[in-house]
Amino acid sequence: MQQMKHPAARLLAATLATTFAAALIQPAMAAPAAELAPIDVANLYIKTIVNQDEASVARLNAYLRPTRLAGQQPAEYASLSGLQETTAQFPKQTGKLIVDLFPASMHAALTPAAESLAANVIAAKNGAVCQATKADPVTVDNGIQTAAVSFECHLVKVAVAWAPASQQLAKSGCKVEQCVAGLQKIAAAYTSSPKQTWRAVFAVSREKNTEAWRNDFARETFDEIWDYL
Repeated sequence: MQQMKHPAARLLAATLATTFAAALIQPAMAAPAAELAPIDVANLYIKTIVNQDEASVARLNAYLRPTRLAGQQPAEYASLSGLQETTAQFPKQTGKLIVDLFPASMHAALTPAAESLAANVIAAKNGAVCQATKADPVTVDNGIQTAAVSFECHLVKVAVAWAPASQQLAKSGCKVEQCVAGLQKIAAAYTSSPKQTWRAVFAVSREKNTEAWRNDFARETFDEIWDYL
């Protein structure tokens, strides 16, 4: 399993962090959170962060809002427009990281293929089929209730991930036409390769029953998906 991280993964993670931090505070009154089971809340986080699903973003924001307002946090946990903007910027930003591996004289010719490769990578991430599978019994420690929720994602399994594959290609001494074809081949793998399963555990917690189940560091779990792409 390819475990090599690339600066683009950290770039996307940092951008998502900025997106969440920039959410607007709504002038609403705090009220008890609607009751949802931990496994249902985990699914909303998954579909928000991994898939950027519009309905899930709206439902998660509505569910978390009373607790966040009571804690004097921004009312909205996630901004759909911000997530979509991150996705829109990913091909150009990551494409530049890819072409920078090659001689400067090749950059203009390689940019379209590099951006197409990056677009396939982000589409593979957003298109992962994920589902929470079970929630362990709730535990209580120092008054904090915690539920560990197991989940799995089915996503593309390429022979060599895009970052090391691009690095290998850049070091191969390929001519422009060969480099373009090589990038196109890497990109095609993200639409034609078989699937793999990524399994992990996502914990949600709350202090009392009137609060929402939540995980303020959710991205740290889901950032691991980049290790599989």
